[in-house]
Amino acid sequence: MARGVLFDYGGTLDGEGWHWFDRTLELYRRAGCTLPDPDIKRAFYAAEDAIAEEALRAGYRLRPLVERHVELEVAVLGDGAGRFVRAVVDGFCAMTEEGWKRSRELFSRLAGRVRLGVVSNFYGNLEVLLGEAGLAPFLDIVVESAHVGVAKPDPAIYRLAAERLALPATDLVMVGDNFERDCRPAKSIGMGSIWIRRGGADPAETGVADRVISRLDEIADRDLGLE
Repeated sequence: MARGVLFDYGGTLDGEGWHWFDRTLELYRRAGCTLPDPDIKRAFYAAEDAIAEEALRAGYRLRPLVERHVELEVAVLGDGAGRFVRAVVDGFCAMTEEGWKRSRELFSRLAGRVRLGVVSNFYGNLEVLLGEAGLAPFLDIVVESAHVGVAKPDPAIYRLAAERLALPATDLVMVGDNFERDCRPAKSIGMGSIWIRRGGADPAETGVADRVISRLDEIADRDLGLE
């Protein structure tokens, strides 16, 4: 039986398998942007690099974070991309808020039955977002790469989470949308793993993910040994 469940944040608790870049690309396309995918990808990851220390220092909530990220993307894409800003920001925030709602429903079901935590590579303002999302009251631990000095896929970040929960890794299950960063390293130290697979993602490698789902509400009591 699982005594604790750990979750990734971005693409998991805020979007059920929607990687941030894939979500952003989809929103540019919905807004009518015809720039090539590699250009948008380059702009997205340039913004990722540029915003990290700033987000930690500013303690951004959701909308200011997304607005600043898209502003940095447009700085790379060029002024012509400015007309897509509103649609991308509004769409990203709406998707995130829907993801938060689904996560609150899951946490409400699990609260008091297992210990809950988040393990995430993030900018340093994750606890701000978890508070805004209404998820913080359910959590026993938050292990964020910017604060602990170790990042996925290093298994050390999962060992640290187990230590903070005072539970052996074998009593924990990791839930995440990134097979290589979430499932594989967690499994390597004895944790169970649940992979949120979206759309055209490659099938799971046998023996790494104990369960493959497409939505958080597919996590059943039997997957955690709670029946």
